[in-house]
Amino acid sequence: MEPPSSRIECLNQSGITIPLHQIGIAVESAFRMHGREDATACLLLTQDEEIQDLNRRFRSVDSPTDVLTFPSGEHNFLGDVAISVSYAARQAAARGVTLDQELAFLAIHGALHLLGFDDETEPERAEMVDQMNRVAISLGLTPDLEWASILHAEAL
Repeated sequence: MEPPSSRIECLNQSGITIPLHQIGIAVESAFRMHGREDATACLLLTQDEEIQDLNRRFRSVDSPTDVLTFPSGEHNFLGDVAISVSYAARQAAARGVTLDQELAFLAIHGALHLLGFDDETEPERAEMVDQMNRVAISLGLTPDLEWASILHAEAL
């Protein structure tokens, strides 16, 4: 695995020790795979309370979620990704995967959103999952062809 550059700034406010290096590589790999080696982004690892606040303020949804993205509209700085580590831990347990794998998939998912991919319709979701798995496989992660965010009610 190629070491990440300083192009991905990771801020861990989750209170849990997280392998930030691996998450940064996941984001950079998604960017590189889509021809954006020059791209930069910020990644926030937090807990349910903070992500719920962000979700409420920016999406008017008053509940926690797994990942939020905030595209910048700029050329090189693509934007911010916020991940709830506690939400990711529940999803990892439900899927039977490690927290590290779930965080990598969420980071890739967020990076793809910053690159312009969406998952609002079934064809878009299928393309997003395909792209996530292409990046994951390139990193040596186990693919998950059925990956999807777990609904809030199921994750609690």
